[in-house]
Amino acid sequence: MTSEEETNNTPISNENILNHPLNKEMKISYINYAMSVIIGRALPDARDGLKPVHRRVLYGMYEGGHTSDKKFSKSARSVGEVMGKYHPHGDQSIYDTMVRMAQDFSLRYPLVDGQGNFGSIDGDPPAAMRYTESRLDKIAKHMLEDIEKKTVDFQPNFDDSENEPTVLPSRLPNLLLNGSDGIAVGMATRIPPHNLTEVAGAVNLHVGQIIEQGVENKQIPNISIDEYMQYVKGPDFPTGAAIHGIDGIYDMYSTGKGRFHVRSKCEVLDDSKGKRIIIHEIPYQVKKADMLVHIADLVNKGTVIGIRDIRDESSKEGIRVLIEVKNNADPHAVLNQLFKSSRLQESYSANMMGILDGRPVLLTLPVMLHTYVEHRESVIERRAQFELEKAEARAHILEGLVKAQKRIDDIVAVGKASESREQFESVLKGKDSIIKNIDPFDFTEAQAKAIAERRLYQLSKLDVNKVQTEFEELQIKINDLNDIISSRMRRLEILLQELEEMLEKHGDERRSFIDPMPLSMDREDLIEERAIAITLSEDNYIRHVPVESFRVQNRGGKGLKGVTTKDEDTPQLIVTCFSKDRLLIFTDQGRVYGLKAWETPQGSRLSRGGHIRNLLESLREDENIVSLLPISKDLLENPEENYLLFATSNGRIKRSKLSEYVKINRNGKYAIKFAGGDNDRLVTVRAAKDSDHVVLVSSGGFACRFMPSEIKTRIDPNTGETLTTHTVRVQGRVSQGVTGMNLGKGDQVIGMIVSNNFENNVLTISKYGMAKRTRLGSGEMVNQLDDNGEVIINEDGEITIERDGYRKTNRGTKGVRTMSLKDGDEIISVKQIPDLLDQLFMLTKSGMMI
Repeated sequence: MTSEEETNNTPISNENILNHPLNKEMKISYINYAMSVIIGRALPDARDGLKPVHRRVLYGMYEGGHTSDKKFSKSARSVGEVMGKYHPHGDQSIYDTMVRMAQDFSLRYPLVDGQGNFGSIDGDPPAAMRYTESRLDKIAKHMLEDIEKKTVDFQPNFDDSENEPTVLPSRLPNLLLNGSDGIAVGMATRIPPHNLTEVAGAVNLHVGQIIEQGVENKQIPNISIDEYMQYVKGPDFPTGAAIHGIDGIYDMYSTGKGRFHVRSKCEVLDDSKGKRIIIHEIPYQVKKADMLVHIADLVNKGTVIGIRDIRDESSKEGIRVLIEVKNNADPHAVLNQLFKSSRLQESYSANMMGILDGRPVLLTLPVMLHTYVEHRESVIERRAQFELEKAEARAHILEGLVKAQKRIDDIVAVGKASESREQFESVLKGKDSIIKNIDPFDFTEAQAKAIAERRLYQLSKLDVNKVQTEFEELQIKINDLNDIISSRMRRLEILLQELEEMLEKHGDERRSFIDPMPLSMDREDLIEERAIAITLSEDNYIRHVPVESFRVQNRGGKGLKGVTTKDEDTPQLIVTCFSKDRLLIFTDQGRVYGLKAWETPQGSRLSRGGHIRNLLESLREDENIVSLLPISKDLLENPEENYLLFATSNGRIKRSKLSEYVKINRNGKYAIKFAGGDNDRLVTVRAAKDSDHVVLVSSGGFACRFMPSEIKTRIDPNTGETLTTHTVRVQGRVSQGVTGMNLGKGDQVIGMIVSNNFENNVLTISKYGMAKRTRLGSGEMVNQLDDNGEVIINEDGEITIERDGYRKTNRGTKGVRTMSLKDGDEIISVKQIPDLLDQLFMLTKSGMMI
């Protein structure tokens, strides 16, 4: 058996084995590991806002002389120094830390000044450390200022060969300014960055309240979060963007946890160059390239519709992403889809964990500010103590020099007689004597050493007045330093003074806009409320355009090209409403579909729009749309007080409550049941109130006017009781209605007018463009009208006319020509434009509009 085998087979003594239960060992070891990660790696110190690796990088670069007043040096050199002296955890982790501290899109106030490729907001990796150069940024000197004056505690490094600071002096309130992110064991931290100017204002408020309440009180001053937020409005991200939800910010400051939304800064353009969305700023910690790839995926999957092209036009000047929107899409609606589905909008959940007094604590804004103030007080006091000791030592030396000048001849003689400097110092201290005629000296060791270090001719030619002046100045400084050490008021005053000096150098404007209102995810929120005209063609192409697209013309004008149609397609309907109104779409088969007006394809004045089946997938092949009825917000808020009136071609009329229809969606439901079966069809639908009158108009030129809500009385022939009923009683959604007009053979209802004013004028249009105007009470009308104005659609165009441009004529007259029409053209409908008073829209068969 070899000696090696003998060694391996040697039994282990039981004295070297410690029996310990596995579950207890796991518990103890895991707790030790967790606390090591929490304290020593993942969470920032509440005093300087730094994790150990960040602190070591900054201190290592400071010790290596890589400061802002020196030239750049290779990043690899700084990384090597930090790794060799303070942080033996791999060069890449150290370099990654250095890179992040140099990125102006990662830190609100970068602490490292980098030269070369340090990555980009697109997520591009930085160049290798052997290529890049770095040094401390100018603002970083405030993190390390006075560290050589024993202002903070030091501890041995990993091998006891160096000392490293446990915390930096940190004149900057860095934890708030640059925030922090980290994942520990069983906990994590996420602290957003803030603006220096605002934080400085909050510090002034905090210190001012400490002074007002009494400097002897060491507790956090009594200041409400609302008072703090008069200065600190909220986070301020390096990438800008908009923050929504002040309630979440308030929760974050008051409890340490809060949630709010960060939304990209975007610009919507709709001009001669087309519809575009331009992205200028994106949420914090979002990689722009990944975000654009995700948007493209959403477009390809159909999650986001209406986007034609995406181009990244970003440069050194800043972010600029151009999104081209299709002509038939609303750019505001597209942008809202992007906010909802892409990373153009992010939710930020703050969890402000930090190390305070050696343990992890959930930090509130008052605690963070008070910790900063106490830390700076400590630094200022320790700095004053260091400078006091130095000043007292210097004053002591000066005192010895003045004293030595009085016996300069004896000192020179002793100096010449001494065999060594040590003997000279011993004589000066009175411990030895080499010349009998000279009285003993009584200099202290420090004074004796200072005198012995000087050459004899320097002692003999010493300017006593200059030394005395310096001594007096030191006495003033000593008194001032003693005052600083003993007076908290002085320390607080110095704190504010130094903060103001730093603010003058590095203070800047806020980058992130704060909207106090919480962010709603409703797509309608981004839709502009404006008057629009919705047109529908015979081939069921629908679109909406702003009414401002058309200029006002006089009677007889030729109009502008308002609709682009195919040769076999002609305009059928036009309604005007506001973009956020609800739109009910009725078909001749008695079905109704519901959607928002802005959900119809947006088009230009010359565009054709999109097919209605793209909006209403359940629309049947045999259904033809006969009425587009916008329901305003006022009607939606009081649906029980409003009604819908239905008119069929066979003269039936039905009155139902609006509340039966307002919630109908795109899938559609039956709105009316026909008494005549296949021989009947729905002609039109109008909104009405109890005070409204109805006029049914037939193709034969007859008109029948009545009041649906009027109460009628009659005597029951069987009982003799007086019975009351309405002219048209209210019925449910699926009902047949009642007879509204007796029609002759071959005659049918072609329109219905609803109005509550007998003095309203009725505009009657013939097939060949002839028009007349009579009062509603005259009893004659061909097409529909309401009480505010009219919009006329004929089969191919659109026009706006002042109604005062028509001369009033008597009933039965031919009237006046209302519009110059081409051969074969005809007028097909009349309707009002909202908020344009008596203006009219006319749409001709050839697509002309005035």
